[in-house]
Amino acid sequence: MPNGAVDPRDLLKAGARAAAVAPREDLGVRNIVLSVKAGSVFDLVDLAARIPGAEYSKRGFPGLILHISRPKCAALAFSNGKLIVTGLDNVDTIAPSLSAVLEVLRTAGATIEDDPPARVVNMVLSGSLGAVVALLQVVIATNLERVEYEPETFPGLIYRSETGPVVLVFASGALVVSGAMSVDQAQAAAAEVRHMIDTAGAWGSNPRPRPGPSDFLHTHKKSGAEDRMSRSAGPPG
Repeated sequence: MPNGAVDPRDLLKAGARAAAVAPREDLGVRNIVLSVKAGSVFDLVDLAARIPGAEYSKRGFPGLILHISRPKCAALAFSNGKLIVTGLDNVDTIAPSLSAVLEVLRTAGATIEDDPPARVVNMVLSGSLGAVVALLQVVIATNLERVEYEPETFPGLIYRSETGPVVLVFASGALVVSGAMSVDQAQAAAAEVRHMIDTAGAWGSNPRPRPGPSDFLHTHKKSGAEDRMSRSAGPPG
């Protein structure tokens, strides 16, 4: 073990009591992103003229932006017939949201395939581990290949899980899981984080409270929902 490193077995003794009372991570869905091949070609100029509130600019983003009120969601429609639907906060809203988007396009004259399949391409969930976490202690005791922690530039620890999603872990015990394809996959990634903290014995108090995920999400809201969608979805291949 390198000089200065802490033996996880010793750390476990100090953190065992906090770990024992920390409940199972409670994750809630914050956003679901769908990809749908709904048709062979869309005339975006014509659709923009026919759909109230639609946004389209050839010189800006190469997709048509749609806002649906019931269920509340947003969609990007591309000229090759591909759709990106985002803003869903519950898996039960996937079918009605997709149906609402397709109905708006059909009413505007677009040719839509019968029952086009939707594919989940990203889910964002957040929740809490139920106890504070000594993030630096986690870094000292774990594999740095999967962990990034630079508190001077970002207050959270970034963990790249074995199951695929990326997890942001904050000192307060708050979690943000991104890149999941299902709730089960997100829970598996969160379970990896809990195991990592258990192994490091890193349950406990921190010297200074740091910003949580709400601060992180608030910072990124300044650019607007459509701007985030534009950067994350991009033009389809």
